[in-house]
Amino acid sequence: MNKKGFTVVELIAAFSLTMVISVFLFEILIEAKDIFIETALKTNIQEKTSIISKNIRTRVLSSTSTINCSGNACTAGGSNVITVNDYNVIVGNQKIATPKDGDTNIKIENVNLSADSTTLKVHFELKSQNLTKPYIYNVVFYYTV
Repeated sequence: MNKKGFTVVELIAAFSLTMVISVFLFEILIEAKDIFIETALKTNIQEKTSIISKNIRTRVLSSTSTINCSGNACTAGGSNVITVNDYNVIVGNQKIATPKDGDTNIKIENVNLSADSTTLKVHFELKSQNLTKPYIYNVVFYYTV
């Protein structure tokens, strides 16, 4: 009898082992992809919130009157300082939109804008099905009239 090949049992065992290893590698690949997407979203959100902070700070420092807030908007001297909607933040006349493409919708929730004679407090949460937990934006701006 010729002994130059593999038996059926050896082939089945080799294929089974290969499939088990492939499944584990595929799961690792999917996890890495999810981590990459979440990191990219967080970076994008941090860039946008940095722009929002800079614009609000500029707007607040240039304000010559007390800032009044009601609902999701704050005004000073009749002009808009900040307005927060479901998918964007408007500072003065500049609109900063959150990503809305395909399944990457980042919605703004739990908006809380408040102001007294020297401070403007801005709080909102950015939520997405691609983020494991909401990104919370919470900043206090100090100004003098």
